[in-house]
Amino acid sequence: MPEPKAFPGAAAGALAPVADQVDKVKEQALAGSLKIDLDAAKVILANLGRLRLRAAELVRDCTDLDTPLKFGDNWVGQIMSERLRTVAVDRDGGVTPVLTAFHQVLDDLESTVRFAAGMYESSDEQAADDLKRAVQRFGVTIEEKA
Repeated sequence: MPEPKAFPGAAAGALAPVADQVDKVKEQALAGSLKIDLDAAKVILANLGRLRLRAAELVRDCTDLDTPLKFGDNWVGQIMSERLRTVAVDRDGGVTPVLTAFHQVLDDLESTVRFAAGMYESSDEQAADDLKRAVQRFGVTIEEKA
């Protein structure tokens, strides 16, 4: 029986072929050989938007994982604390880079759907609307220029 992989490594390994497939489909959309119905694209984009928001929250929350855990002031506690922190945030094998890569795949998938549906003209307007909603959470308003 093969030795089981740690979660971050297994997740990164499972994400790589998905990212490759998204890249291939994106190339088809950019070349104009892939088309998506506008109504279907809107549904897909709404779902992707929710997924992207959740992935962004998880990436943001990962900063909380980059703190030493308090398992006691002894060598065993220090080793356990460092190992768990490394699993969470290590660039080469932690959860944070996998979540960041997943968020990028979702971004690529969103742009693919936009291109396939012929919505690339509205991307700038959508980005502006997203920015307005994001800053409104902090009580900031953006004035429109005439």
